[in-house]
Amino acid sequence: MSPLVQAALSLACLCFVAAEDPAIEIASGKLSGESVEFSHRDVDIVRKVNIFRGVPYAKPPVGDLRFRPPQTDVRWDGVYRATTFGSACIQAYDPLEPITEPLSEDCLYLNVYVPETTDSGPLPVMVWIHGGGFYMGSAAKGYDNGTPLAAIGEVVVVTLNYRLGPLGFLSTGDEYALGNYGLLDQMAALQWVHDNIEAFGGDNKKVTIFGESVGSMSSDYLFLSPLTNGLFQRVIMQSGNTPIKGFIGTDSHLQRRKAHALGTVLGCERETTEELMRCLRNLPSEDFKDASDNVKAKDMIANIIGQELGVIAFTPVVDGYFLTEDPSTIVEKMSFPNSGIDIMLGNLADEGMYFVSMVLPEVWNEPWVSMNRTVYESHVNTFLTDGKMKTDPAVQEAIRLMYVNWENADFDDADYVDSLSQQLGDMYFVCPTDISARAYAKAGFNVYKYHITHTPSKSFWPLKWMKAAHAEDIPIVFGWHFVDGMDWDVSKEEVNMILTVMKYWTNFAKTGNPNLPNEDTTLSEEEVQGMWPLFKVPGLAYKELSLKMETKRALKAKECAFWNDFIPKLMSIKDSAEKCSPENDESRKYAEEANINQ
Repeated sequence: MSPLVQAALSLACLCFVAAEDPAIEIASGKLSGESVEFSHRDVDIVRKVNIFRGVPYAKPPVGDLRFRPPQTDVRWDGVYRATTFGSACIQAYDPLEPITEPLSEDCLYLNVYVPETTDSGPLPVMVWIHGGGFYMGSAAKGYDNGTPLAAIGEVVVVTLNYRLGPLGFLSTGDEYALGNYGLLDQMAALQWVHDNIEAFGGDNKKVTIFGESVGSMSSDYLFLSPLTNGLFQRVIMQSGNTPIKGFIGTDSHLQRRKAHALGTVLGCERETTEELMRCLRNLPSEDFKDASDNVKAKDMIANIIGQELGVIAFTPVVDGYFLTEDPSTIVEKMSFPNSGIDIMLGNLADEGMYFVSMVLPEVWNEPWVSMNRTVYESHVNTFLTDGKMKTDPAVQEAIRLMYVNWENADFDDADYVDSLSQQLGDMYFVCPTDISARAYAKAGFNVYKYHITHTPSKSFWPLKWMKAAHAEDIPIVFGWHFVDGMDWDVSKEEVNMILTVMKYWTNFAKTGNPNLPNEDTTLSEEEVQGMWPLFKVPGLAYKELSLKMETKRALKAKECAFWNDFIPKLMSIKDSAEKCSPENDESRKYAEEANINQ
């Protein structure tokens, strides 16, 4: 992240004026927070927002509680001053998204933003789960500030920390470390919301979970877990779904090898997993910082076990408890443990630009980037997550056929940045989302699908050529423009688009329908014409979130047929052909027997 953006995140919000501090009492004890007054020149709103920062929802997961499910019996005497954010969870420093707050293993805290309204009833609740690849991120970041969304949308906003990296997702594949501690933290925070949010004026029967990237994937996992029934009624998944490859561990033997490899790196080489976990629990928490660096951790562990890892080193796993089977299998079988959930999900038009920036690191100081066909083709398989796919020349040729710009393929100076971006964006985000949307709609859930195509005039990233890239939805949904200290001024047209998106999100939290702020809303004929329709099969309708807000259908239908149907069939045909090949031992034996019989 650029120094300008980082500095802006640390500034006080100029649109907030201190007011009388609020105080409430919950099961754990008494709380006092901070009250601010929200206002902005572009919205006709002056509203007090009560903020409670750094509220503990579980005991510090230290000592013997490390690598164990969160313990939620939290109590305190006197009045707990909830006016500062809790520490961020242990993680490595990342220059793209630097954490400025202190790091600690004692990090299981959440923040509550409560608008004061004239509404006599309890307010809907929106619980935000941050992204960061399961190895970085924090709810204390300036861009997760829930004040504008709470004030403008009249909803209670909750943001939370959860354990990251090996401390959050190490698994030995047996009873000594089941894994998924970060996901269990999220579930514990949702249980806290269910048990306590009424004291803040929230409605625990109108809870929406929403997140971006792995925060979105986490929301999907929570939806697919048999343990979360009744903790939420709606889900918004922003750029991340279960069918994305490389983010879930299903091989307990591999998890065990990875755990022992980490032990080797940290000086805890032991014979049994019981001895390994005893040693790892006694290490200083700082020892896990470098092991939380995803690139370093993947390289170190891959070198030790002699096997390339997926997208991240320490992943959520099928533990038989939080996740009883591979989430992709659950989606494929449509055997969903939760019912009656309203779902919104979608992506941005240029998600893959984030990956382009990773393969061309020299462009971080340039205002533009270009890529010729030779460079593009050298990266066709760079981010493929399936080992067979990565080494299969037929698959790579098929990808080239789909994404090379054949109209300009004969020009030496043709630019292939969009080719690589669209390839990776479709593979990682758009087409996995298509799988989920179709499955959820067929299973009878109310599903709303979106696609953000607007290129923002102010970017989440320091690179100006990334267009509607991964994470550009965060400034929109959280209304960065309405925090004067963020230095996020945009055009009047963009302001209107941002307000519309924020309203879609909060309407959905209120009614399960992005078009309706309350159940008895009467819409004009013009409003009905512009409504965001349900996603259904075969209709495939979705809302394009842009300055025009058009309704369209069949997003990336050809590309998603390619990734979701054609590529698996191609690989299956090749597997069958290899099994029947004369070079295959079983096939050769069968052929020899056939010749003898003749």
